[in-house]
Amino acid sequence: MIPRHTFPRLGRPTAAGLVLWALGTLLGSTEAQAFNHAGNARLLASDEAAVIKKPVLGLQRSALPIGLGFALDTSVLADAALAPNLGLRWALEAGPHRFVIGARYTKFLGNQVVSDFISQQQPAVKKLEIAFEGPSAYALYGLQLGPVLVQAEVRHWRYQTATTRATAGLVVNFAGNWSVVGELGVSLEEGYPLRGAAGIRYAGENFGMSLGAAYVDVSEPLLPINEGRIPVIPAFDLSWTFR
Repeated sequence: MIPRHTFPRLGRPTAAGLVLWALGTLLGSTEAQAFNHAGNARLLASDEAAVIKKPVLGLQRSALPIGLGFALDTSVLADAALAPNLGLRWALEAGPHRFVIGARYTKFLGNQVVSDFISQQQPAVKKLEIAFEGPSAYALYGLQLGPVLVQAEVRHWRYQTATTRATAGLVVNFAGNWSVVGELGVSLEEGYPLRGAAGIRYAGENFGMSLGAAYVDVSEPLLPINEGRIPVIPAFDLSWTFR
């Protein structure tokens, strides 16, 4: 019996072939599964490259769209920590591309409260001046590939000192409204180590939630815990988008 069709014998798959196969699978899924946005344009420790289209009330960001991609926003957590703040954000979606720029000003009103607390813990410190206030600005670019969002953020703020940080983010929808989030950032000042965060994110029709951990490696001798060193802090957010 002679077979109707014959095929050449394939060898073992190469690394390049596996990469091309994975990329083709990813790109081929862009129409089959769309990326789920929580509506609050926040990931864990950084912003999401997304347009805020509806009013949102959240811990890390509450925002009110005012048209043409602009939105007024504030951080409720910072407001509650005696650091009232107000920002203006603009975002644009162009096919799979996402562009965001924003600025915010923060005024710290808790200097006396913190100074009194530190003085109680450290009697040698009679008075402490904290300049946790000033302007900040940021810009993001994101690329959405089906259930995957990759993005880069650059953020600059001028509080006690001028600081610039660059952060890369990856979000992957793996089941329904659930995603895994990974962030990796570095301060551009000499001597600062890498920063990172990882966790999960839920992006429902109205309710949004993220929960994870962020590596910050904060070292402040005046802190009364763990000899002034905090390597990891929780990263979380709750929000409600009014659709």
